Amino acid sequence: MLTKDLIIIGGGPAGLTAGIYGSRSELDLVVLDSGVGGGQIATAGLVENYPGFPDGITGMELAETLKKHAENAGVKINMLEPVTTITRSGKTFIVVTEKRGYQAKAVIVATGLVHRKLGVPGESELSGRGVSYCATCDGAFFKGKRVAVIGGGTGAAMAALNLADLASQIFIVTKRKELKVAEKIMETRMERATNIEVVSDSAVKKIAGENRVENIEIETHGKARSLDVDGVFVEVGKKALTSFLEGLPVELVKGYIPVDRNQATVLPGLFAAGDVVSGSVKQMVVAVAQGTIAALSAYDYIKNNF
Repeated sequence: MLTKDLIIIGGGPAGLTAGIYGSRSELDLVVLDSGVGGGQIATAGLVENYPGFPDGITGMELAETLKKHAENAGVKINMLEPVTTITRSGKTFIVVTEKRGYQAKAVIVATGLVHRKLGVPGESELSGRGVSYCATCDGAFFKGKRVAVIGGGTGAAMAALNLADLASQIFIVTKRKELKVAEKIMETRMERATNIEVVSDSAVKKIAGENRVENIEIETHGKARSLDVDGVFVEVGKKALTSFLEGLPVELVKGYIPVDRNQATVLPGLFAAGDVVSGSVKQMVVAVAQGTIAALSAYDYIKNNF
């Protein structure tokens, strides 16, 4: 079992920022990430609201820049190493991943969110064969084709706009009467797009196709209809990735982690930052700030208790 001062779970903006500040505090730490680092921001198209990039920057470039900064600061990032359980042994934490075990004086949880699924017939069967959860990642495969984006919020609008220059026709299928987006500028861009059609008051009942997506069956006001599409992009929200905390006496709020102003949980030595935090604004600039606070708080905790 490897021993560390600090373990940071999650390699997105919050986790990597925590790693940078923890490393600058000369803590022996490691970042454990279930993916390849960078977090959900890597799947974004053009990021225009992060300070310091007046012309915008792609999500992938921003994620890679953050990873490089962390690595240059001496942060060890263990990619493709998801955490399975955390338990408490005396004053220390036992963190078990799919590869090994760790013992740490403090832990920062910065796992962010994962996409929710529709749970309709055909979704799992055709995943990767027309069904996608990332318009930025897979949009290029649908150039000149008809696609459906399922969802009624900002995520669905962003996915549709990312696809607007690629697909010939985009249907946004939503249960709502109208889309609900976070920024007015997004509404304006949606109105200007000539190939985006909002199909409101509608629910997806099935995704169909032989070897690839061919159509979706939807229900509008009790009436069934079919839309012929080549791809389906699911944007029905996200959920906090916190199931590995079941072995700790931490009460979650709808899966999210409550913290105080120091990003500390009710369990001494356990901190949280970023989208996984209960009640926080889900923006990268907030995640970076919380990662900073969590790392400095973890340093103070370790210094005063060990």
